[in-house]
Amino acid sequence: MKHRHKIIGLMMVVGLAMGLYGWLSAMLVQIPAAHAAQNGRIGFSGNPQTNAGQSCTTCHAAGAAVPDVSISGPAVVDASTTHVYTVTITNGPAQTAGLNVSTSNHTGDLQPLSAEVQRIVDELTHSAPKAFSGNTAVFTYSWTAPASSEVVTMYAAGLSTNDGGGGAPDLLGDGTNTDTLAITVQNGVAPTPTPNPPVPVTVISLTQVTAGLNEPTDIAHAADARLFVTEQAGVIRVIDGGGNLLPTPFLDISGAVDDSGNEMGLLGLAFHPDYASNGYFYVNYTVGSPRRTRVSRFSVNSGNPNTADAGSELILLEFQQPYANHNAGDLAFGPDGYLYIPSGDGGSGGDPDNYAQNDASLLGKILRIDVDMTAGDGPDCNIAAGNNYTIPPDNAYTDGAGGNCDEIWASGMRNPWRISFDRTTGDLWIGDVGQGNYEEIDYIPAGSLSGLDFGWRCYEGTNPFNTSGCGPSSSYVDPIHEYDHSSGDCSVTGGFIYRGSQYADLQGHYIFTDYCTAVFRAITGAPYSPTVTTLSFAPGSSIFSPSTFGEDVNGELYVTNRNEGSVYRIHGAVPLAVAMGGAQTNTAVFEIRAALWLMLTLVGATVLLLWRLRRPRPL
Repeated sequence: MKHRHKIIGLMMVVGLAMGLYGWLSAMLVQIPAAHAAQNGRIGFSGNPQTNAGQSCTTCHAAGAAVPDVSISGPAVVDASTTHVYTVTITNGPAQTAGLNVSTSNHTGDLQPLSAEVQRIVDELTHSAPKAFSGNTAVFTYSWTAPASSEVVTMYAAGLSTNDGGGGAPDLLGDGTNTDTLAITVQNGVAPTPTPNPPVPVTVISLTQVTAGLNEPTDIAHAADARLFVTEQAGVIRVIDGGGNLLPTPFLDISGAVDDSGNEMGLLGLAFHPDYASNGYFYVNYTVGSPRRTRVSRFSVNSGNPNTADAGSELILLEFQQPYANHNAGDLAFGPDGYLYIPSGDGGSGGDPDNYAQNDASLLGKILRIDVDMTAGDGPDCNIAAGNNYTIPPDNAYTDGAGGNCDEIWASGMRNPWRISFDRTTGDLWIGDVGQGNYEEIDYIPAGSLSGLDFGWRCYEGTNPFNTSGCGPSSSYVDPIHEYDHSSGDCSVTGGFIYRGSQYADLQGHYIFTDYCTAVFRAITGAPYSPTVTTLSFAPGSSIFSPSTFGEDVNGELYVTNRNEGSVYRIHGAVPLAVAMGGAQTNTAVFEIRAALWLMLTLVGATVLLLWRLRRPRPL
């Protein structure tokens, strides 16, 4: 748990700008993108454009016989036609098999042909380890050629494992190999020219939008020009389109909110995707006697869009909080229309009750519920009265009352201090606060299956913490980025992917910071070759105790100074109009095309809500 004393003073951020980012820059830190959806992983097909050509050997130890891996399928195809390909894995330990398939520049369209293969972003991987038949395992999939005439290389990494010697995967003594297939695409149009490299981000500046707030914890928008800011004590304030803080609160529930603990209070706000029609919005706050988290729905005042109906509360979900810290508190609607609720591990320090790894508890999880009650069963582990939401049918558990909690979508969280959905791709980004040594950013590609486990309390980031009773490291999803406390960092404040229209150098970057140092960082290139840049402030810009980020209706980003009670807008250094004055910058380099999420088209902007509250030093 993050317990921190009061911030001693303003800490000057002097980050070394690290040159051109992306895989073109040797100045940037590159982190292997070992991300999983259930058992499969992407970014390890041997493709030199992803993780420098790494394959399954990145995670699986050598020591077994090397299998034969081969790609079969047509090597000459017409443009825009679809063909069937197979990856055959032969010999090696030959108990279970896995694979990862990609193409050069992620060209064309790879699609699974059975449930044993899944698509994550633009690559294919196994859904679960596949049993060998004799000494052979075969995976089948399709590939649709691009519309242009060109040569495309298909990459495949195959894995032959010993299944841990009896059902418990151990990553030891496994055999891996790779294969490539050059495919000539003919009778198409001329290839698209290679886009210009994206404009790098190295420097940001801040301008104050408003002050006069009391311990801001979250920023949201209602699909219009206003910003809504939650205050820890239980008040929601409105900043109008001109940057004016309205004197009358949007909502005041301070009488119901218990903010007596350092991390308790009104912590999260999300507007329904159809807010313009139904007027619904949702809050996450703590109440006392006994201490618990509450998620409720309210309605806007029908006669005044700048005030809510305080008497309209409908309590959806409650669960107990054993300690006063690690209440998480964010809320965000996903591209699937469901409400996502990150929860902390219950507090104290080190998760002493193992809540994050206990799926009969809602603590230490990402929860997902259907507030529109379109399908599925009713609540499972809710201690509030009423049946005011249902369980999405593809949550990790859907077995009804009892047993594992059906509200769970992902597990292994410590204190996820702000989540956000990329409004372009639907990918989910999570800032999870570490124990005493490491902070982490987690990443879930759009279309991933539910049931991912991010490893806490077994691992703090990728580092063992308390592995008693835990599975092998392969059972858990690694963060896309982790950083240690050696430079004074102590508590991550999760952020957003910039999708605004003002700054070319911010485009496609995930911007986040740390509460203790206020060092801002940017991640780009996810999920294939993520790179991290430490940002510096332009002269005259600074901030301390950054508690949360926010996004307006246009995708511009904001950050709060908690102790000062102010909101700042984040600016890049290269206006988009300037960047496009010469050769047009192709910002789509950053925009990872999303797999269809539950067969729904990603439409519009999701309410993306992030926070990071004050946290005293770790216990």
